[in-house]
Formats: sequence, C-alpha cells, structure tokens
Amino acid sequence: MFIENAHRSYDDDGAQKAGPARFLILLQSKDRSLGPNNFRAVVRKVKLSQCGHFMMGRARVANQTLIISGSYGGDGLPKTVDEDVYAKGVDVPRELYDAWNKGEGWNGAGTEAKAMQKWAVKTFRRKS
Repeated sequence: MFIENAHRSYDDDGAQKAGPARFLILLQSKDRSLGPNNFRAVVRKVKLSQCGHFMMGRARVANQTLIISGSYGGDGLPKTVDEDVYAKGVDVPRELYDAWNKGEGWNGAGTEAKAMQKWAVKTFRRKS
C-alpha cells in the first residue's frame, strides 16, 4: 500500500499507473519454524502499472527484486521471502497483525488499512 500520495494516471491505452511513491511491503519468512505470524515490513519506492486486472511493480530489497502486486505487495498478503530480505524488515506490532488477520481484506487491504498506514508513516520516517 502506498503510504504517501502517489500520482495516479492513465496511459494512452487507458491502463492505470501509480507512483513512484513510498510503498509498504509486508514480509513473511520462508522459514516456517518462525510460526505463521512472522510479519515484518519494509518501505520502498514503487511504481505500479496495470497488467490485466492487476496493479504490478517491482521493489529492490537486499539485492533482490520483489514482484509487487496490489496491497502490501502480495494482493493483501505478505510476500514470502528469503532470510536476507526478511532480515531487512521491521517487526509488525502484534496488534496490527491481529487487525490485519481480522480485517476482511480480499485481494487487498481491509479495515486495518488506516492503522497500518499510520504505523508505517511513523516507523519509516523519511531520511533528511
């Protein structure tokens, strides 16, 4: 999800575009021993473009390219990533994980969206 105002436009064929702007990406480790709620997050500048019915883009984390789709990078779900990418993230507070888990988002952010955005803006302050 964009955590700042992302310029939105359409190309000559009517396809949507958004960004580049700061985007909250939820991460989950491939290491299943960490349990199901091993949420972390990173913020990267992302530009999304319409691809069929989806808004997709790319982000670089720990020298890897992540394919971003929809809210939180995984259509409302966290991206499952290798340990080196996961290590770059910041732990998502338990109350936000619980809100996300009960947020009723379907292929997108749910009722937790405003709280998640507020946390991300505070946590990932711009560097001067």
